[in-house]
Amino acid sequence: MPLIELDVLLAFINKSDKHHEVASRVIEVAVSDESYYLSSVALIEMSLIYRSRSMELELEEDLRLLLSLFNGRTTHLTPLEAMRAAWIRRKYGLSFFDSLHAALSMSLDSTIISFDEAYNRIEGLRRIDPREW
Repeated sequence: MPLIELDVLLAFINKSDKHHEVASRVIEVAVSDESYYLSSVALIEMSLIYRSRSMELELEEDLRLLLSLFNGRTTHLTPLEAMRAAWIRRKYGLSFFDSLHAALSMSLDSTIISFDEAYNRIEGLRRIDPREW
């Protein structure tokens, strides 16, 4: 059950993103295969990004699109993942949200789909680079 990271979701949504085509192919596969998940944390991170840019209307549209495509398949952060994320931040120096995505991925099948190479440093986590899919 791979987790799709926010960078892939944003590249899919933004048609002018340099990774839009690649991200679109990932989403196409993920939508047809119900073993792929959205991170509830990614949706929170996305909300904060859009809010900081005063894009509240776009946020509603984009969240509606993602949730409909994935038919509500999202992970949920538990205290165990929050603790694991704190450990990941301390040990590997990942950002707050990246550490949460990594912890959620590790609670599924330890696979994350992301353009971000920072995930390569985490022992036990497998990153799939969408460009190499």
